[in-house]
Amino acid sequence: ISFYALFSIFPLSLALISALGFFIGPQIDQAGLVKEIIDIIPASEDLISKNLEGILAARTITGIASFLGLVWASSAVFGAIRKGINAAWGVTTPRAFLTERMIDIGLVFGAGLLILIILFTAPIIEVIQEIVKAVSPNQELPINILWVLLSNLVSPILIFFSILSLYKWLPNTKVKAIYIIPGALLASVCLILSQMLFIWYVSTFSPYNIVYGSVGVLIALLVWVYISALILLFGAQLSSLFHDYVNSVTRKKGARLWLGFSNVRVKVLPIQNK
Repeated sequence: ISFYALFSIFPLSLALISALGFFIGPQIDQAGLVKEIIDIIPASEDLISKNLEGILAARTITGIASFLGLVWASSAVFGAIRKGINAAWGVTTPRAFLTERMIDIGLVFGAGLLILIILFTAPIIEVIQEIVKAVSPNQELPINILWVLLSNLVSPILIFFSILSLYKWLPNTKVKAIYIIPGALLASVCLILSQMLFIWYVSTFSPYNIVYGSVGVLIALLVWVYISALILLFGAQLSSLFHDYVNSVTRKKGARLWLGFSNVRVKVLPIQNK
């Protein structure tokens, strides 16, 4: 997964910027937009800035064909994730080739949509706050804590449901959603904690720049992707084991219940007239 992420994260970043280029105008705050994108996609600031300027200047040249090419290139990492989750579930029979490729491309669009939702969550909440302030007779917002909680919970909730969807639909087998919730919840919490810890570690110590020089950021990114992949696959393995355990316990209880019923004998006694 880390290997394919190296070749997919930059096409995915460019595809996202290309998609944004069709919806934003030249008067947009490019510096703020670049900062928001970097907070979500850990790519180079110069790379995003230059490509964003080029796309805004020549958006007609940046056509649908190039966008689809970037989507196809960035689907490799999702193919690796799909294979890893299937391996965690013990699935050895793959789907048809075209079906798998369509799933991978669908995951690319899903990831892009997820990033866009996270990207525009803060501006949308600010707009709602301004509307509430305008409607409020006292020009006050008594539920500031609610807005803060809402803005901080959107990203974790989306991460949880995204992982839950991966564990539910990627395995080429029948999966009951109720049994994979613990694994998805644990993986979500671990991913969020690892992201926070990794950002703090890199910003505080930055040992990779000393050892690897100019490619230190790339090495650090791959380490984080590797840890995230381990967490994602561990959650899938845990979900698979829990799913099999619950099903085996249910089957054993059903077998014992059936055995108990099969041992029941009904004896008919004649009615004696007194």
